[in-house]
Formats: sequence, structure tokens, C-alpha cells
Amino acid sequence: MSGKGAIFQVSDTKWIAKICLGVDGDGKPIIKQFSGKTEAIAKKKLRDFKKTADYAEKHLPSTDTVKAYFTAWMKDYRFHKLKPSSYDRLESTVVNHIFPHLGNMKVDKVTRNHVQGLINQLYSEKNLSYSSIKKVYVALNACYKHALIEGTVLRNPCVGISLPSASERTKEVVSLSEEEVEQLRTAITSTENSCPYAHAYLLILNTGLRMGEALSLRWEDVDFANKTITVNKNNILSKKRDENGDRLGGYELQTQSTTKTASGKRTIPMNRSAEAALLELKKGNHTPHVIINSKQHSVLPNNFAKSFKGILKRAEMAPYGIHALRHTFASMLFSKGVDVKIVSKLLGHSSVKITYDTYVHLFLLFPAEVGVTVLTTIGEDGALEAYRGREESVVTVAVDVLVTGNTVTHAETQVVDVANVGHEGLVGDVPRSGY
Repeated sequence: MSGKGAIFQVSDTKWIAKICLGVDGDGKPIIKQFSGKTEAIAKKKLRDFKKTADYAEKHLPSTDTVKAYFTAWMKDYRFHKLKPSSYDRLESTVVNHIFPHLGNMKVDKVTRNHVQGLINQLYSEKNLSYSSIKKVYVALNACYKHALIEGTVLRNPCVGISLPSASERTKEVVSLSEEEVEQLRTAITSTENSCPYAHAYLLILNTGLRMGEALSLRWEDVDFANKTITVNKNNILSKKRDENGDRLGGYELQTQSTTKTASGKRTIPMNRSAEAALLELKKGNHTPHVIINSKQHSVLPNNFAKSFKGILKRAEMAPYGIHALRHTFASMLFSKGVDVKIVSKLLGHSSVKITYDTYVHLFLLFPAEVGVTVLTTIGEDGALEAYRGREESVVTVAVDVLVTGNTVTHAETQVVDVANVGHEGLVGDVPRSGY
């Protein structure tokens, strides 16, 4: 008598259906029995029992382990849907944090307690950040939602899971001080001959571009006449894979025709320092690409990051990551009272909430400035007039005038000059003429 059950007759008016549901703690078989006056009745009772949630969840044999099921799910349903970098991140999350703990379990035997135990362990023992733990939960939940639709499982074990507080281990963004900005400018000037793309770091500092956005820039995206830069691509370094998602070994540089988010596609103003950086990058550049190495090739993201670390080390500065330049751009704007909606547009965030959540600590540092400066009128000479006010309706109107879709008008160029600290002032007095 296996999991299929057995049916036999014990008298003229009695039939028995039995099924083994496994063994108990002592190793004795657990038998479930049904009876009926006829064979058909006994068979029906056994068949109905096999359809119950209690039987399916606890006793129906599963052929797939978590590792096997997740691997198939990723290749069949996620590989062709996600961007290469996103798929790499999903694979890393699953392989490094889910498989070691749940990989050998049958996929339909994982309970909410198992998932909650994993989350707790990653937090308390592995000391993972909130972001990393959330990625684990999102991967588990997505796969089990799929399994639920397929009928592989009857319940999603991720329902009701408690994640740690986002504020407990969310890294606060770091940015350069005004003195460090000046120190970086000096360091870049002294290393420009050894690093042909050194001025690209000043470009990021003055535009808030993401590294991948900056590395994907082509000269056709740069409009020196109108002082604007169009952002519509993203360079990434992803693992080489075949058409089925299997790794081939090594990495490859890809230029994606989309940015990190839909709002990432934008046109941003080119301030004086950004323009100067671009002109330096154009010297001796005979390619369509803005940022190139000494061999006139596009720069790989890892090499770009490594070179930045080298510049900081030679300048005896703290080992910042390149993203700190983007944070510095935003921080400097907030310190001078530029409205959060405008900063959000410049950074290409998908929502103002993301901007606020990312830089909430700055709202505590500059409570009187952040979000209350409203850029209102564009004079006949193109200059901006700025004043402080808290009228919500005025803020809305001002943003509507200055920001159209994902394009920030050139008028706002006057308040985005980050690298002129100690010279012309940083987003200080509003200049009276355009440039």
C-alpha cells in the first residue's frame, strides 16, 4: 500500500479503502481508512480525501526541491523579462541566501515558519541590510505566487512574514563636504594626464548622473548650444549567458536603451562646471562616446570605479564610492533650498517620495531651507528670481512652469553649479544672466 492507496472487500456489504500517509515519530505507518457498502463508494471516499487541502499540503509527494523549482522558474519566467543586471542580482540573491537554507527542501513543504526563520537568521546572524533581506523576501514571494498559480503549492508561505524595520539598517547616504569637493577638483586636475576620463567625475558631480548613465553618454546626447544633456541609456556590466540563461563565464558590457527607471529618461541642464568637464573629455576624443579610455574604447564600470578610488587615495581622501558624487549633487542643492520636486526630476527618481526617503536626513539638517525655496519667475533676460515661501499652491505652479514631463528647463541651470564651491559660490546668489 503506497501513496496511491488500496481497496479490498471484507464482506458482501463492506469495502475498505486504505492509504498510508507516512510514518509517525516511532516509525509506525500512519494509515487512513474509509469504508463503503460498495467498491465505488469506498473509491469515491478515498478520491475525495486526496483532493483535500490537508492531504495535499501534508502528504502529497513533491518531485521538486526549492533549488530545482526556483532554478526552473528563474530561467523560464524571469530571464527574458528582467534586465541583465536585474537577473544577475536575482540569481545572486537566490543562490547565496535562499538555496543554502531552503534549497534541499521540497518546494511544497516550506512553511511560513521556515521563511520567517530564514528572514530572522539573515538579519540577526548574517547581519544583512534591510535592502538585502527585502530582496530575499521579494524573490521568495514572487516564486511562490507563481507556484500557487500553477497549483504546485496550496498556500504561499510568504504571506504574513514580518520584515525588520527599514530604518534600522538602511545605510545613510554619504556625500562630500565643500572642502572635499574642492580637494577632488584639485586632485582631478593633477591626474588628468594619467586618467583620460578624470573629468567625468566632475561631470557626475555637477549633473547627479548615475554611473551607468554617464558611461553611456554619446556626443549626440550633449547639446552645447542649449546647454543640456539628454539621458536615455544605461551602461551595465553583466554576466555572459546563453539564450537559456545559463552562464558562459566572464562578463560583457551592454548599453541598455532604457534607464534604471522610466523617469530616468530626462533632459538636464548643463552648468558651467559640467560644460567645462565635457569640453575636457572631448579633447582628443575621436569616438561617438563621451567617456573613453586611452585606447578610445568605452570605459568598463568596474575600471571607472577603480580609477576613482585611485584618485581619492592619491589625494588622501576618504574612500568614497562614485555614487557619493550623485549624493553630493543632491545634498548641495538641498543645502541651498532647491525644491525637492526639482531635485527629484534632476536625479531621475521615479517619485518624489524616493527622493525624500533617500535624503530625509538632510531635511533634518536644513529644516528651514529644504523644500521651501520656490523658483517662480523667469525674467526677460532669462534670470531666475528666487524667494522663500510655504504656499503649496505656489510650489505646484512653480514646478509645473519649470518642469515639463521629464525635462527640466534651462532656466534651472542657474541653481545647479556644484563644483564652483569657493569660487563663484554654490547655488548661492542667483546670477542675473544666462550663459
